[in-house]
Amino acid sequence: MFCKGDRVTVTNPNPGNARYRGKTGTVVDDGSKSGGLLGVKGIDGRLAEAVKGIPGFYAEELSAAN
Repeated sequence: MFCKGDRVTVTNPNPGNARYRGKTGTVVDDGSKSGGLLGVKGIDGRLAEAVKGIPGFYAEELSAAN
């Protein structure tokens, strides 16, 4: 499981998030309040994240960044 502050890479996204494959960001939400979705900041631009929000992924879609 990933914790807030962990660096992660999107490795196996669902089809709706396929554009994020291979991108790396930082976990900002542990998923406890959002049904298991982990918020990952830094994979979209700052403006896009401010407008659309921070994208969420399930733990199975992520791997630890090197």
